[in-house]
Amino acid sequence: MTEAKLSREAIVDTAITLADTEGLDALSMRRIAERMGVGAMSLYRHVPGKDELVAAMTDEIARRYPYPPAEGRGWSWRDRVHIAADVDWQLYQEHPWVLLTFATPRYSFGPQSLACLGWLVEGFGELGVPVREATRMAFTVWNYISGASLPNVSTALLRRKRADPDENNGLRALLEGRPLWDTPAALAELHGAGSDQLTAQQSLHDGLETICDGFQARLGIAVPIERATATKP
Repeated sequence: MTEAKLSREAIVDTAITLADTEGLDALSMRRIAERMGVGAMSLYRHVPGKDELVAAMTDEIARRYPYPPAEGRGWSWRDRVHIAADVDWQLYQEHPWVLLTFATPRYSFGPQSLACLGWLVEGFGELGVPVREATRMAFTVWNYISGASLPNVSTALLRRKRADPDENNGLRALLEGRPLWDTPAALAELHGAGSDQLTAQQSLHDGLETICDGFQARLGIAVPIERATATKP
């Protein structure tokens, strides 16, 4: 690419590809310039610095994974919670580094992330709560989604740091009946009990149902014994 054709959009796109393949640690203006075949100083005419670049990358990924329009879909607030989880889950699988930048205040909440927050808050409005309370509920959901997603993408993050993570662990070994260490008395019944057959994504949705039940209970709203399966986008 010639410097005359250089653009902010092209720089952000190249930076995203670099972060996807090599991780955030590999991100530098020099590396991006090398990939684009331009001088490193030419990038600063379009992006003031690395912090601004990472913020732009984060918002661009949020733009690529929007929550779907709710108009005319008849989704409940619970449906929106599960839809948000599916969208974010896919985002984190394909761009694991965003899990870190979403958690960093100076990189998060560009216009696209704010739009997603508004989408969730709008859904919680169905419960008749003030906007500030609905926002807290949205943060609770997001915090759980990111926390539940971390174990599933941590291996990818570590590999990009040239680590060699061992996917075995003490809990898995205990469940398989081959404990690595002395078993705490409270966990004795787990010896040889077998691993949970739920996928990580199914477990994510199970946890979200519990959180949604908690929201209703706190508001004094009865939780139905039988709940319909959440609508997916």
